[in-house]
Amino acid sequence: MENNNASDFDAGKIMERALDIGEAMLRSGAEVMRVEDTIMRICNAYGGGTVDVFTILSLIIVSWHTKDNDNLTQTRRIYSYSTDLEKLEKLNALSRYICNNKPSFEEIDEYMSGIMGENVKRISKSRMLGYVLASSAFAIFFGGNIRDGVAAGIVGFLMYFWEYLLLDYSKNRVIDTCINSIFTGIMCILSVYCGIGVHTDKIMIGTIMPLIPGINMTNALRDLMSGDMITGILRLGEALMIAVSIAVGFALAIMLFGRLIGMSV
Repeated sequence: MENNNASDFDAGKIMERALDIGEAMLRSGAEVMRVEDTIMRICNAYGGGTVDVFTILSLIIVSWHTKDNDNLTQTRRIYSYSTDLEKLEKLNALSRYICNNKPSFEEIDEYMSGIMGENVKRISKSRMLGYVLASSAFAIFFGGNIRDGVAAGIVGFLMYFWEYLLLDYSKNRVIDTCINSIFTGIMCILSVYCGIGVHTDKIMIGTIMPLIPGINMTNALRDLMSGDMITGILRLGEALMIAVSIAVGFALAIMLFGRLIGMSV
């Protein structure tokens, strides 16, 4: 269904759908520039006029002065976000489809329900495999032996399920990462104590890698370079706090259980 007139198509509902997509993109790890550009393109595709979008990690504000001289403003509060590149790609494809074809609200809602329906809590085999392979590979890469790689893979497997179990209770990424680091550090120490691994430090290095906020750091630098200073600083600050929480978590694990294998902080 196509319609180039914002007033006939209800500009308020268009803005609402654009905000839904923008919010979902931001919650999936998109950079601010991409979110703002998507919302502006969708609004301009249906009606044009003057569209202003302000986005930071926790808030999206959209103001639209349509060609019919209607002034509309909507805001959307963002409480949490993560990284889901697969969902982000689907949202990008949906935004391009909307701009090219101008579908009806029902069709947009159907597409969005299909994408957001994937939020249902389920075990991701690919993510689980990523934890196992990354932990094992980095443990060996940084000087560990095969036994250390196996131990790191087992800990990575347990780490994924620990995150999966805590997903419903996740409120603060820094605290969640610290708790996950304590659990992971204890598992690394116990893997050596039980005779599976040999070098605790190598196993820890391997299992730390999936926790490193690399995408956060990359997006922070990208936001800073594109002129989104507020969001860039917020992302950078969060990435640094997560890095500190990882160090604190592993340090606490060594302080509590390191004496089992003669480790100390």
